[in-house]
Amino acid sequence: MNSPGYEFDYLYTNGTRIYAIALTQKSPKLFKDKNDVEPVSDDKPAAPAASSGKDKKGKTNAADTVSSGKKDIKVEIDFNNINDRITALPGESGNYRLIGAVDGGLIFISSGKLMKFNLNDEKNEEILDRVMTASVSADKKTAIYRAGSDYGIIKLNPGQKSGAGKLNLGGLEMKIDPQKEWNQIYVDAWRIFRDYFYVNNIHGVNWIEVRNRYNVLLPYVSHRADLDYILNEIVAETNTGHTYVDWGDFENVKRIDNGLLGAELTADDATGRYRISKIYKGENWNSSRRSPLTEQGVDVKEGDYIISIDGKDVTTSLNPYMLLENKTGKLVEIKVNSTASSDNARTSLIKPLTSEQELRYFNWVNERRAMVDKLSGGRIGYIHVPNTSADGNRELFHGMYTYYDKEALIIDDRYNGGGFIPDRMADLLDRHTLVYWHRNGLAPSKAPGIAHDGPKVMLINGYSASGGDAFPYFFKKMGLGKLIGTRTWGGLVGISGNARLVDGGNISVPQFGIFDQEEGWIIEGVGVYPDIEVVDRPEQLAKGIDPSIEKAVEVLLQELKDKPVKKVTIPAPPDRSKWHEE
Repeated sequence: MNSPGYEFDYLYTNGTRIYAIALTQKSPKLFKDKNDVEPVSDDKPAAPAASSGKDKKGKTNAADTVSSGKKDIKVEIDFNNINDRITALPGESGNYRLIGAVDGGLIFISSGKLMKFNLNDEKNEEILDRVMTASVSADKKTAIYRAGSDYGIIKLNPGQKSGAGKLNLGGLEMKIDPQKEWNQIYVDAWRIFRDYFYVNNIHGVNWIEVRNRYNVLLPYVSHRADLDYILNEIVAETNTGHTYVDWGDFENVKRIDNGLLGAELTADDATGRYRISKIYKGENWNSSRRSPLTEQGVDVKEGDYIISIDGKDVTTSLNPYMLLENKTGKLVEIKVNSTASSDNARTSLIKPLTSEQELRYFNWVNERRAMVDKLSGGRIGYIHVPNTSADGNRELFHGMYTYYDKEALIIDDRYNGGGFIPDRMADLLDRHTLVYWHRNGLAPSKAPGIAHDGPKVMLINGYSASGGDAFPYFFKKMGLGKLIGTRTWGGLVGISGNARLVDGGNISVPQFGIFDQEEGWIIEGVGVYPDIEVVDRPEQLAKGIDPSIEKAVEVLLQELKDKPVKKVTIPAPPDRSKWHEE
């Protein structure tokens, strides 16, 4: 019921419905047959209402006995032809989570909404929006729900307003003995790791000995961070990737969002001003890749000097970002000029960014895309895959839709942060044209619509991790092309959630390892080796040189020379006329 699809696929993402099943052939129908014939009155007087559940002799009726709970209920299931007794409840296919049965219906969650299937009306009714989880009370009339960090109790009536029945948890307090709690967390973490680890020998480590060895440090723990240090040492004994320790309940320094300009500033000592040496290009329709200094109505150019921010003079005697504290997403007045003078300075209103990470990444990709385009004369497409999660899938699909008609492709897996297992991503790269479709006067289209038939290579390095390890392994195993760069990280024992610690902390346990068809463990602790080793030296990268890109273009151009991509030629129109010259 809770599965988003039959497998990790982008087409069948809502593959479930809610069904009911009659346990025996004698069970009543879930949906009663409706009769549109008007009832005919026989004008007979109504029978007198029974005053009790007893007959004239004082005996209790069998039905009343069952309903009064005096007789044990026996559940009977007839498995013969049971599939014929399945009934689908109304509603489209989706992703459902059953909460429980109540009088007159069924409670479930779908698309973040708490819903009720009304059996009498045979329809779904929304009770409350933005619900993550819920539990029905024993009397089936109310439910406690969670929405984000809020909890509430509501009656199971349709049309509840957001936040209905919210509980005030502000006054809840608990007195904790930290030393005792830390001791409990230590034992719980040790047990959780033991019970969830993907192989029962815990990589040959004597787990009882590990507990006893580090146990002697517990009396010296004086802060929750000290306990985290010990737990990190414990999980490190297994020599496994994806073993993370996240702290629990302790105060953190309040973070102040500092506004950023999406630009590089250079101190000009001769003038005592900051010069805008580089403005990062963006996609201003995309909030995550917005570039403040390039938006509509902003008159700022590379090479300009910053004269003032919100009316305060900006010189190299202060850090200009101090004037942007707590200014994220707020309108800020900035004055710039082509000279260091305030005379004739231009004024613009901008909204600073919280983070430049996505914007800088976007520019990094575009720089390499331009590099590939220049080196190959426009023959090779470039796609960088930042992870194997949502962002990486989006970038790969976007790249394939954009560059499927290039003669060759470079798939850049360097710095891939992992995510999901990338089998569908590898499938996309393995597509080949099956047929072409011709329309008169137009270029032919093909099926599959997005498929690349030319040569490919994949770039890898030591920062290709987790799903970024699996992606090049699949690429090589499927014979899609050569791997160029340096050996990947080698962390491929996956995590998928496990029991948490009492104070909200977490110790992630590697739960599923990978082995091949020859029944040997692979990748974890080893990584994936390149076919052609190329080291991207930092001093070269700092100068705008990318050795892996250069080698990839060289390899692909040679492959295109050795085996040119076949050009598609439209065949002559068929002649199916029955009239021919004799």
